[in-house]
Amino acid sequence: MILEELNQSQKKAATFEGRHLLVLAGAGTGKTKTIIARASYLISKGVSASKIQILTFTKRSACEIVSRVKNSLENNQAQSLNGSTFHSWCNKLITNYPNLFGVNGFTIIDEDDQVSIMKIVCGKKSIIFEDIKIKPQSLLDLYSFARNTKRNLTETIRFKIFEDKNSEEIDKKISLLKGKIEEIIRSYEQKKKERKYLDYDDIIQVVANRIKLDNQARKIISSQYEHILVDEMQDTNPLQWDLLHPFQEICSLFCVGDDAQSIYSFRGADFKNVHLFNQRVKDSEVYKLQDNYRSTQEILDLSNWLLEQSTIDYDKKLISVKGAGKTPVIFNIENEWEEANFIADRILDNYINNNKLYSDHLILSRSQFYTTKIQAIFLEKKIPYITYGGRKFMESAHIKDLISVFRVVNNFNDEIAWIRFLTLWEGIGEIRALKYIENLLKLESIGDCIMHLSLIHKNDSNSIIPKILSKASENKGDLQKLVDTTYELMEKRLSEKYKEDWVRKRKSDFPVLSVLAGKYSSLGEFISECILDNSTNVNNSPTLMSSDLLEKEKIKDVVVISTIHSAKGLESDICFIVNVSPKNFPSLLSINDIDQIEEERRVLYVALTRAKNELIITRNISSINSERKVLEPLKENYQIENSDQGQRDKKILETYFLNSLPEKLAKQEVVKFGKEGVFDIEKPNELIIEYGIDFS
Repeated sequence: MILEELNQSQKKAATFEGRHLLVLAGAGTGKTKTIIARASYLISKGVSASKIQILTFTKRSACEIVSRVKNSLENNQAQSLNGSTFHSWCNKLITNYPNLFGVNGFTIIDEDDQVSIMKIVCGKKSIIFEDIKIKPQSLLDLYSFARNTKRNLTETIRFKIFEDKNSEEIDKKISLLKGKIEEIIRSYEQKKKERKYLDYDDIIQVVANRIKLDNQARKIISSQYEHILVDEMQDTNPLQWDLLHPFQEICSLFCVGDDAQSIYSFRGADFKNVHLFNQRVKDSEVYKLQDNYRSTQEILDLSNWLLEQSTIDYDKKLISVKGAGKTPVIFNIENEWEEANFIADRILDNYINNNKLYSDHLILSRSQFYTTKIQAIFLEKKIPYITYGGRKFMESAHIKDLISVFRVVNNFNDEIAWIRFLTLWEGIGEIRALKYIENLLKLESIGDCIMHLSLIHKNDSNSIIPKILSKASENKGDLQKLVDTTYELMEKRLSEKYKEDWVRKRKSDFPVLSVLAGKYSSLGEFISECILDNSTNVNNSPTLMSSDLLEKEKIKDVVVISTIHSAKGLESDICFIVNVSPKNFPSLLSINDIDQIEEERRVLYVALTRAKNELIITRNISSINSERKVLEPLKENYQIENSDQGQRDKKILETYFLNSLPEKLAKQEVVKFGKEGVFDIEKPNELIIEYGIDFS
């Protein structure tokens, strides 16, 4: 029986005999094992497996839990156990009861269908306002966010388009935008109704509304379920809460989650669904799991301290079952290239000299674009890795835009590359590009193509098109020069295309591409490697494999590079958390909003608790002050100017999460890459030199 494998706290939760229970399961405390044990316990006590519904956020997780419950019991007792995501569960309900939910004859549409419908209703109404262009996909994202968070349209526009900022100017812009957006959304909803379509959010809302408002529906559904078990409760949003809320009158709720790991508000998740659970659910109790099986106590001491600095009372303290280990280390580094080289060398040393595998290492970052330099160094030093979260470097749209030029120069018959390159430019849509390509593919060489395009765009704004191709053709023997000159000619257009994302997310990638290009001997080899890196069907190179390929090929020995938001479920013997610097934890966008600051604190907490035995933190030394002990309170070591910028700097320093970190919780080192052992004296000596020469 699985109960025999549980500790006292886990067993107490699994055998709970009350009405409703929230299990606050801290990181690494065995929440999955507890929810499995709960289902097994209920079935062994005589509850029919068919009357237990397990809800998770991924199909994979649901299948794993159901499978493990079945394996824990004999005689096929759990054969009819139900495990699913929120959406698939609601889909099952409306399929079984189409008349009850009023969906008889309706069709469920996927995301591509939604985009198609939104494009139809937009027509010529596409929203262009000052420097804002809202595409159909963005309108759908906005619409879905409003429904899942139950925010009104005004506040949704503020959050999604204006980054939750408040000012008279933004209020005015929102009021002007709101009418246009409302008109399109109402048209979209009308079109769905006319065509009898249900989108993903409709599925949950239809079930939630019916059960909330209809006594007959509650009576029918109550006969089907006695227990609902919810995994990752902290990730539920207000719409999912509306779905769950009526079930407290129908059956027993057993919810497992951790308020300290609620980090998905940008997707609509509501931290309060866990934090205020016993206030929202009558006759409910809260149990805690605090025995951590993943990390050493030193790692947990730092994690616990981080939560203790919060304005929110999490009322939990993780205790390591493993006991003592290494003290976490903070490495203060001058720049991203030195950081990348430091991490690569550390991993190689562990692999070669310390009997470690590549897979013993995990690298966590706020965003994947920050790790492009790490990926570049890994490629150079042949360190195999995979990425989780965000897009892979070579898969990024702006990188593919530049590479399309190289592909055309290398093979002027590459139709896909021509389409991407030509449609980048103003006035050239896909239909016009295809007309160009029809003629280009009849020519004999890239030189002929350049001449043809020169004649077409001799005196117009796109005369730069043949110039780019000509320069690229000239420089194809020098790959770094090829990247640099092509980028220089295309920078203006790329910055126009990507707008606000350009400086913040994309521009810094091109020097990395230049460094990478210099590692290859020919243009053909470079392009082939770029394409292979993005392929999901590669059988030989583990350099930039997707997680799907990793699973297919069973290649396990790779370093994992992940965004923190994609890191739940990940753990590693040695964990690097990069750029834990002021302005980044919390981010500049969050420093004036206490709720966002506290979510950012939880983001860092999730990262810290991924480490099993060794935790390594890096941060940019230029963000601190290399003249002093960096652990001293930052605000006491800066002269803050009495200006807007000065006050902003003060706010950054005061909110920085590692400000006032006790020295006992982390060691510190300053990394001066390639300068070890080179020190000058403080005071200059007099010059010693002999003027003149011996002419003898």
